[in-house]
Parts: sequence; C-alpha cells; structure tokens
Amino acid sequence: MSRLIDNPMQPATVVSGVGGAPPAGIDAVVAAGRRRRVRRLATVIASHPVVDCYAGFVTPLIGVLMVRCELTGVEEASLIGIGSLASGISQPFFAWLADRLDTRIFAPLGLAAGAACLSCIGLATNYISLIVLFVIGMVGVGAYHPIAAASAGQLAGRRRTVGITLFFTCGMLGATLGPLLSTRLTALDHGFTYLQFCMVPGLLMALLLYLMIRRVPHGHRRHEVDFTTLNHLRLRWFMVMLIFIGNAMRYSVNMALAYLYVQWAEALTAERLVGAATEEIAQQASTIAGTMTASTMFGMGFGGLLAGTLARRQHERALFVLVPILFAPAICGFTIADPSTGWIFAMLAGVGFAAIIPVSVSAAQRLLPHRSSVASSLAMGGAWSVAALAPFLAMMSLERFGLGTTFLLTAGVLALSGLISLPLRTSGFVDAAPVSHP
Repeated sequence: MSRLIDNPMQPATVVSGVGGAPPAGIDAVVAAGRRRRVRRLATVIASHPVVDCYAGFVTPLIGVLMVRCELTGVEEASLIGIGSLASGISQPFFAWLADRLDTRIFAPLGLAAGAACLSCIGLATNYISLIVLFVIGMVGVGAYHPIAAASAGQLAGRRRTVGITLFFTCGMLGATLGPLLSTRLTALDHGFTYLQFCMVPGLLMALLLYLMIRRVPHGHRRHEVDFTTLNHLRLRWFMVMLIFIGNAMRYSVNMALAYLYVQWAEALTAERLVGAATEEIAQQASTIAGTMTASTMFGMGFGGLLAGTLARRQHERALFVLVPILFAPAICGFTIADPSTGWIFAMLAGVGFAAIIPVSVSAAQRLLPHRSSVASSLAMGGAWSVAALAPFLAMMSLERFGLGTTFLLTAGVLALSGLISLPLRTSGFVDAAPVSHP
C-alpha cells in the first residue's frame, strides 16, 4: 500500500504500491504541503521588518532620552554600544541553545520582548531603568534573528539563498521605518504614550510566528550521515569561520561609514558656511549625512536582492572575493565627492559590503545544516558584535590620519574582506548536505 510521509520541512514522499501508481488524491496533499510551507515562509519573512522596526526605535531618540532621564555625556554615548553588543552577543547564545534544544521558540519570544521593551522605552526615568528596558529589548531582537534566519532558509528548501535574501531585504525596510516612526510619534504631545501602543502589532506577529514555526524541525538528523560519509566537518567549520571574519570586516565598514558620513558632512558644511552658527552647521550636516545613510541602505537592499536572487552556488566564491574588491573604490570616492555626488558613492559602497550578506548566511547554513541557527548567528550577530568597535577605530584614525586617509583605510578593509575569502572552496558549497525541496 502506498504511503505518504508528511513532513512540514520536506516535500511529500511517495512509496509506491502495486504497479507503482500513487494513491488517489496524492497531488492535492502535496500541493497542500507546499502551500503550508509558503505560508510559514511568508510569516517568517514578514516578521523580520517588524522586529527590525522596533530595533530602530531608540537610537534616534537618545537626545530626547538624555533630557528625560538626565543622562551624562558618557551615559548617552554608552547606549549605542550597549545596544549593539546586547543584540550581537545574544545571537550566538540563543542560536546554540535553540540548536541544542531543537526548538524555534526563541524567535517569537525575542520578537515579543523586543516589541514590549523598546515600545515602552519612554517609561524609563533614569539611566538604570533605561538600560534595563533597552538591553532586554535588544537581547530579544538578537534572540530572534538566528532562529528566524535558519527557519527562512529551511523553509525555502533548494531556494535557500532566495529565501534568506527576501528575509534580509525585508528586514531593511523595517530598519528604515523604525527611526521615522519613533521620532515622529514622540514629537507629538504624549508621544511616548503613543509609542507604547506600537507593541501591539509586534505581540500579534510574535503569536502568529509561534503558531507558524513551532513545528518546523531543524532537520539535523537527516544530515548526520552526510558528515560521517563526507568527513568534511572540520573543513565546513573552517569555511564558516572565514565567512564570520569576512562579514565582521564588512559590518565594520558599515559602522565606520555611519560615523564618517557625519564627519564628512560637517567638514563640507563648515567649509561652505564659514562663520555660521554651530547649530546651523550641525542641522545642514545632519541632512547631508542622512541622505548618505539612506543611499547606502538602498544600495544594501538592492545589492543583496540582486546577488541573492541571481547567484548560483558554483559562483558564490567569486562573489565573496570580487564584490568587495570591485566596489571598495566607491569609498575612496568620498575623498573627492561633494553632497551632489556623494550619494552615488554611498549607494555603491552599500552594494560592496552588503550584497553578499544574504549569500553568506545561506552558505553558512548549508555548511552546518546540523547547527543552522549557530551558523546564522556567526554570519549575522556574531560578526555584527565585532563591528561595534569600528566607529571607535574610525575616530582614532580620523584624529591621527585625517578624514581622507580614513576613507581610504575603510576601503582597504572592504577589499581585504574579499581577499580573505580566496581559501573558500566552491566544492564545500556544492557538496553541502542536501536541503529540502520547496
């Protein structure tokens, strides 16, 4: 008698009966399984802009929170670094725990914690309460990312890179919306009260995410035999660590540019508005820096979407090596750029350091299918936590070597991130353990 094995992570597998004919209605069951996977994948992808929206709430409000909570300058400056570290360091921990317990629960729990704490940031009355809300919220954001990314890759099956790319790109939409939403709401009377109501859609999305992915397995049992047969486990870990180092360098370029854009814009504005008040210079410079940041984010999204959807596995190593090297000169362009042309260099720089991020996450998951959440965390949050040092290094370079040289050094770091990918073996990607069909 034919039998259907209905696994939410695999296509229906038919064991033929008499004459090899499938049982009646098999096509309908297979189609239903595929629709279920599509709904689950769509939910995971839709949850990413939601959580990244909350992650963007606090940073643009630091000036307002400094007054409300009577912060010192050191306390104000520490908030940015603490938020990045809390999110980045928590990712490997929750990824390891999720793989260890074979659970996806930390993704919806992290989303719920981030939504609740970051929406209620206005309840803080002093530095301690502000740090508690901010850290718990950002730890929740960190807990969400590796598990959700692993789920997206698993649900996408053979089109894992495309699934990760859509996950990555949609998250950027939320990261763009978050600062806009929080700053505009808090500009209103009782704005921080309105901000608290923003937790509602996040909590609802967390519940929906839980219902959709709670039964999505890691699938590592299907891969244990492959490691025994191929004996590539050490090689796989070596390549994942190369991806981690390369992504840490690319994220560092991102963080350094965020700082350098402000310094570059202020220098150009001060040169153009000689004798103007400091407040006027700062206001116009912030507009220019904002344009550069927006252009960079567009380049990140466009580059990631293009590379992730068009890349083929046999060409992935070439992307890792060539994209950073080819686009690094765009950062050098800031040594001669002005505000009318800077956005072009900013957009190209975004392509250079972000286009291969989705590809890298997908590759890391395929290399370590039995530790897909850990692999995701190393390519994402683990690398990001290292990059938290980049603004400080950029500041030190600026003070010692000047703005132009610092841009050149930043470009060199991006190019170097491509060169260290040369040892990556294409066969390591192609021979990775099999993934499920969409």
